[in-house]
Amino acid sequence: MPSAVTNLLMIIVTVIIALSAFAIYSAFFSVQGLAFLQEENVIGISKIVQVAVSQDSFKGLPPSYNYFNVSYLIWINSPTKYVTVIPFVASPRLNPFYILPSNSQNASIFFSMTNGYIPLNTKFAFNGNVYLPQQTQLIGKINGVYAYNLTSNRSYILSANVSNGQIIMLWILYYYQGKWYRLDYTYLNPSNAGIGVYVLSGSGNYVGNSKNTNFIPPHQVTSQTGLGFGLWFKLISNATTKTYLLNVTITPTNNKNFSILVWVIGNKLYVGTYDLSSNKYITQTYMIMLYQNNWYFINFSLGSQLQSSQKVNFTIYNLSSQKWLNTTTLGTTMQSNGYISTVKFGSSLKTVAISQAYFVTLKNQGLKNQGLPNFYNVSSTMLKNGPLYNNTYNYNWTIVNSNNLYAIGYWYFVYPSYPPPSTIPGILWYWPNGNGKTYPQIYYIPEQGYNTYVLI
Repeated sequence: MPSAVTNLLMIIVTVIIALSAFAIYSAFFSVQGLAFLQEENVIGISKIVQVAVSQDSFKGLPPSYNYFNVSYLIWINSPTKYVTVIPFVASPRLNPFYILPSNSQNASIFFSMTNGYIPLNTKFAFNGNVYLPQQTQLIGKINGVYAYNLTSNRSYILSANVSNGQIIMLWILYYYQGKWYRLDYTYLNPSNAGIGVYVLSGSGNYVGNSKNTNFIPPHQVTSQTGLGFGLWFKLISNATTKTYLLNVTITPTNNKNFSILVWVIGNKLYVGTYDLSSNKYITQTYMIMLYQNNWYFINFSLGSQLQSSQKVNFTIYNLSSQKWLNTTTLGTTMQSNGYISTVKFGSSLKTVAISQAYFVTLKNQGLKNQGLPNFYNVSSTMLKNGPLYNNTYNYNWTIVNSNNLYAIGYWYFVYPSYPPPSTIPGILWYWPNGNGKTYPQIYYIPEQGYNTYVLI
């Protein structure tokens, strides 16, 4: 009898253990099966998601144009009704797969309407973990960025502010079973698409004539007391023929016209003065060897109050050091009081790029010799601020506070988007009738001809 009871108890225990094991097994594999189905579902969606991106449009951001606003038309095809995206700007790495969004997002999503870009009301602050669909692997914890809920199969505008060399990342997310999954990502490299600003390579003629303004001529656009001229430029390609960078032709009151010239042959820069009456160079000289795509600033000055009567002093600097590289002095044998100054920049060969230029005429040194610092400040302002900075406000302030100057002329040849204008007038600030007025007047120097540009 005891043996029968014992056997019965052993059978009961065995059955209980088997049922428990089966229950544990069933529970374990039901969870694993659910997780497997969940993973397969997300993976399936990620394989179907597609992103289409248009060509970029861009616009440089003033005043220094170190950053650009870049826009793309994007379209996301997904089997889900909605997707969530996180756009952000990043510095490129060898593998963009591992780049995470940061607080300096610098990218947004918009609707495109006939009256412009419209912000989305589906924007929200994103905070949470993001996983890969495969094995629910954690990519990272993302905080302090904005995400956007987008309707699938619709077009949107992706807009970002980037500097040269940065890329735009776009994460496509899906929220499933309490977790965020990155279904896909893409990245855009605006630099490869050719972002930049348009800069002048050649202009028509600008004729400054003091008789066309409210000014008692001469002296306004060229003056024996002091004339300064300068510009920023870079060599795009070696010049196969003699290519002019600058041609300033002065018509003095005695009508003995002469030109101050700057030109390039190969990668060598030359300067000279030219007598138009005899069609001969007064003097010319080699100045410096140029390196392609390096910015240079060249200026010249002449005038009796600059201790440079009938002499032209040239100086050239580079952007990296802002220290002068070379200086030279050429004779003119001509007087520079005149009514007319004609200026032509560059050529149609697209050998050089010219971003901006100025001229300034000195009336007198004034009390405590303040005229000379104001005169030289025009040049030093352009040199200090670099080739792409728009100095219009600075020069307006300078002439307002400098009645020792006759005038300041300025050309700004940087255009931030396509297409650049075919003509750009120069701006001339001058004191009307030479003196006695409380505020300078403005005249726009017309261009005769058309501009050519290069994208830099």
